Amino acid sequence: MDCPHCQTRNPLGAANCSKCRAPLGGSAETLVAEMTPPAGSSAVTLEGAPRTPPDHTSDVTLDGSDASSMAIPTAWSAPVLAQGGGVSVVFTSIQPGSVLGNRYEILSTLGEGGMGAVYKARDRELDRLVALKVIRPELAGRPEILQRFKQELILARKVTHRNVIRIFDLGEAEGTKFITMEFIEGHDLKSVLTGDGKLPSDRAVEIIQQVCLALEAAHAEEVVHRDLKPQNIMLDQQGRALVMDFGIARSLEVGGMTQTGALIGTPEYMSPEQVRGEHVDARSDLFTLGVIFQEILTGVLPYQADTAMASMFKRTRERAVSVRQLDPGVPPYLSDIVAKCLEIEPQDRFQSARELYDALQAWKSGDAAPIRTGRLRWVRRALRNRAALGGAAAAAAVLAVVLTGAVIAWRLKSGVKPAGSHAPVSVLVADFTNHTGDPIFDGTLEPMFNVALEGASFVNAYSRGEARQLAGKLSHPTTTLDEQSARLVAVSQGVNAIVTGSLTSGGGGYQLSVQAVDAVTGKTLAAAGISAANKDDIVLDVPKLVAPLRKAMGDTTPESAQLAAVQGSFTVGNLEAVHQYGIAMERQFAGDMEGALASFAKAVELDSNFARAYSGMAAAYGNLGRPAEAEKYAKLALQHIDRMSERERYRTRGEYYIESGSWQKCIEEYGELGKRYPADNAVHTNLALCYSQLRNWPQAVEEARKDVEIHADVLGVTNLALFSSYAGDFASGEREARRLQQLNPSYEYGQLSLAFAQVGQGRLPEAAATYQKLGSMSAMGASRASSGRADLAVYEGHFADAIGILEKGVAADLAANRRDSAADKLAEMAYTHLLRRDKPAAAAASDRALATSQTVKIRFLAARTFVEVGETAKAQKLAAGLASEILPEPQAYAKIIAGDAALQRGERSEAIKDFTEANSLLDTWIGRFDLGRAYLEAGAFTEADSEFDRCSKRRGEALALFLDEVPTYAFFPPVEYFQGRVREGLKSPGFAEPYQAYLRIRGKSAEDPLIPEIRRRLGQ
Repeated sequence: MDCPHCQTRNPLGAANCSKCRAPLGGSAETLVAEMTPPAGSSAVTLEGAPRTPPDHTSDVTLDGSDASSMAIPTAWSAPVLAQGGGVSVVFTSIQPGSVLGNRYEILSTLGEGGMGAVYKARDRELDRLVALKVIRPELAGRPEILQRFKQELILARKVTHRNVIRIFDLGEAEGTKFITMEFIEGHDLKSVLTGDGKLPSDRAVEIIQQVCLALEAAHAEEVVHRDLKPQNIMLDQQGRALVMDFGIARSLEVGGMTQTGALIGTPEYMSPEQVRGEHVDARSDLFTLGVIFQEILTGVLPYQADTAMASMFKRTRERAVSVRQLDPGVPPYLSDIVAKCLEIEPQDRFQSARELYDALQAWKSGDAAPIRTGRLRWVRRALRNRAALGGAAAAAAVLAVVLTGAVIAWRLKSGVKPAGSHAPVSVLVADFTNHTGDPIFDGTLEPMFNVALEGASFVNAYSRGEARQLAGKLSHPTTTLDEQSARLVAVSQGVNAIVTGSLTSGGGGYQLSVQAVDAVTGKTLAAAGISAANKDDIVLDVPKLVAPLRKAMGDTTPESAQLAAVQGSFTVGNLEAVHQYGIAMERQFAGDMEGALASFAKAVELDSNFARAYSGMAAAYGNLGRPAEAEKYAKLALQHIDRMSERERYRTRGEYYIESGSWQKCIEEYGELGKRYPADNAVHTNLALCYSQLRNWPQAVEEARKDVEIHADVLGVTNLALFSSYAGDFASGEREARRLQQLNPSYEYGQLSLAFAQVGQGRLPEAAATYQKLGSMSAMGASRASSGRADLAVYEGHFADAIGILEKGVAADLAANRRDSAADKLAEMAYTHLLRRDKPAAAAASDRALATSQTVKIRFLAARTFVEVGETAKAQKLAAGLASEILPEPQAYAKIIAGDAALQRGERSEAIKDFTEANSLLDTWIGRFDLGRAYLEAGAFTEADSEFDRCSKRRGEALALFLDEVPTYAFFPPVEYFQGRVREGLKSPGFAEPYQAYLRIRGKSAEDPLIPEIRRRLGQ
């Protein structure tokens, strides 16, 4: 778009001119509830009502402050519009010295706001100073607005408190309607902060407590402020804080200042539910108060972004940076209070102003108890070794890769783009209108447009599946992504443009027309159309239609090159195959993996060369926990790699490396994809995954954070929850698990990830209850729940109970042909028998596991068991097979088996060498644990202490040692036992503590042979 000031050409979606930094059309300075566009263009409210805005000459806020002076523009409550057309900002001008209604002597002008001018006046009848706010003629001339003002102000007058500025009257004189209210000699909080930057903690608490009292009084009368901000908080000369403008925001909302369903508030202070256009209650004001509290403490607003809209929607999907990170001088307790105020969901915040007041009072008195918040770090998914493992998080990551655009979501965010690159552009393809009456076209062409659009490296297609879910949450819910609903969703999610289409038939052929539309203004960016002789030709002509759309978005690739690049992707045998693919995509996003698999299978049956359908089948099988099939179809997709676009080739190869467990190659592939397609959010998703598999947690977390900044959907939150717990951040794991349950209550991994977080925090009864819920959700949930319940039983030393649970689980898995899951349970059973020192039973369970599955994980665990029971030949054979594989993970496991065998033979130095080499191949928790045992047996107590200390610090990995969501936390308690022996060897005075920790875990067990030994060592 061209800058109106210097005429510099700027990228689509830019908030400010790259040359002169002037705000561009659609930026926050022209936002009026739903992003009012420049004069002459059309906008759309959150309910779809079209409107034409005024040609603003200046933007003002309700309190009269100049929006242009703000760090983030605050023109949200600027004058909106009258019915039918634009209105200019015209206020009744009253000169100082004049008398209004023979009663109010105007002394001075205080400012001008969205409602009108504000004056300091003297009430001659009562001989008192008042603030007199004139109502704009455009509002006062509309009876329905005036009536609503009266109703709301009558209600607001009931709010009587020393910290509330009283509203006296709604009057009229000489054709001018006005409000009179209490006049305060002092300054508003905004002015104080502008001058001082921030305030001392004790002063900040004093102000916030007084605002709490004001809100408590208002909420008791069922009055919600809705537009609280520093400009609405006055500080008098004695330090008293007073809140003003109760009732006005609600009057504007209901009275017609905005269209139905539009938003009321100042962007940087709005609550998430206000941004989403949902019902608000008292807790919305408490969120806003948290924003103000942070501003007072740090001088910095939360949710910093390039535009007000970006700031608004940022708060609906991610938490604010901790106050302590912004200013380490802020007391931690106050930082936690702010964090609780700023929780995304109302139920997680303080539930009343009194509760917040009491928390602040506790800090002042020194009796503060810990504040329970959902503070989290943004981390993400851990996928598994596909040759060995099958996990939902793994399949979730693969799903993000293989949906070839339809599940690739991009949101503009702040940051510096690479030199010479085009700013990212996000596009949502709406449902095309099918006028032919033939259902084969329903949902068929849209996925093809996603693929062709993403041929431009800076374009990302927003998930149609997620968009459909969001459309179902609009004020007028719909399951159809027509132009109106698509624009509403696009605006709410920060998507730049939408693509619409219309298909008709006649004259022996078909006609398809498409257009790209600016999501905010509704302006047509480009349009194209084609005629096709038959159905299949329509698919082949899709690239021709996309070329002019990409050009309008800024793509300079010649059309001929575009067509050549994507032509292979559209060489499908018939339209029915494409139709089945589109159905599969929708089902896959909805979590119906069985249904998706069936449709993908139909697509490849109709066209055996359909590469994207094979990729989809790989993802579906992965999500169903069937890694062998997943890898098979990933290979089939690669056989047709010549029929893919360049972007698809990178994604498909990356997917294969994920399926096969080639993590370093995965990093290389997605790294290259990121260089060539920097706007592709699959890059960060899968780099995070691959780094996690290499146990490079700092890099994994860094990539995961970048990924979450782009977009957070069900799959992303699943991995946030799991990855957080694996990294040892159990509180964040719980927070994200509960968020996941809200996003999709029927998704099994909401319960599984919550159970993991609870186990990590030592809340075992809660984890058991969570596993119980998981078991009632589905067959897959029941399988994972039985593993989880057994793991808890083994963890606490109830070995017989665990074996009973596992036997039942194995039978159920085998009956359902879940052979890998059955083998996992048999391996767990073997470990349990070892803890009981029942070697024959352990060996038998391992034999059964190997007969059921030959994954890397099962072979490794079986070999480890065989070493412990003395069946060395079996162990060596399995180790040799693992060593012959080309990937580092099985090779590392082979070295661990060699070390275990050496340790059994008493060759401690050899064992240490083998374990060290294993950890250099892949730094695993189990490798560190066995190395610690070897050092202990060698009498190297300091080295052993280091290894067991690492195991304790990396205890999150013990939740699922193979990062496949199969619970293995029962491996952790022996760390405490061995640590006790090490500390004994070091003659540490505190040697008893690890032993006591073990007893706290398994002390009630009547089956654990270590208990008598530990008690003897403790002298009990």
